[in-house]
Amino acid sequence: MRADTRAASHVRIPYVHVLVVEDHADTRSVLVKLLTRWGHEVAEASTVASAITLLNNLRFDVLVSDIGLPDGNGLSVVAAAVASGSARLKVALTAHGNAQDRDNGMRAGFDHYLTKPCDVARLRTVISSG
Repeated sequence: MRADTRAASHVRIPYVHVLVVEDHADTRSVLVKLLTRWGHEVAEASTVASAITLLNNLRFDVLVSDIGLPDGNGLSVVAAAVASGSARLKVALTAHGNAQDRDNGMRAGFDHYLTKPCDVARLRTVISSG
């Protein structure tokens, strides 16, 4: 994540319920803090299994998921979100940024595919689009 959050602070977006799926604790913490600062309610998961449990039991406006996870990958997470209808906007946020990875992610159900390090203003714009 790029550290400059000031540039994104002027954009007003409506409150949303966000699920962040990220195995790297520091990255997950930054995402949760940013999203909370932007006024959103945030749930978090660090594995495919915990993400799928949340998706099966709760409804989210936005899913933000890493692709590389310790017990699988974000493609399984987005497939669960699509199957359950539990997130209307699905965003991949990953270091896996080559064209084939992006195509696979979009085919699996992601609406947006962002690569790390992520421009915070871009993330905010994407979330506000949903």
